[in-house]
Amino acid sequence: MIRTVVDREICMGSGQCTIYAPNTFELDPEMKARVMDPYGDPPETVRCAVSACPSGALSLDSDDRQEHQ
Repeated sequence: MIRTVVDREICMGSGQCTIYAPNTFELDPEMKARVMDPYGDPPETVRCAVSACPSGALSLDSDDRQEHQ
């Protein structure tokens, strides 16, 4: 399973993620990106949002913990 990770330390709050994948990302009161619904947009749309992040705060991570249990 792939999960979307937001590095809040480097997020600059540009909102590009909310434009590319509005059903997945939102800006919190501190104007930092957060994942509100990991399945809100199709995977390719989320990948585009990750690529469009100007600060590089978004990444995709393989969450294979379940596979190793």
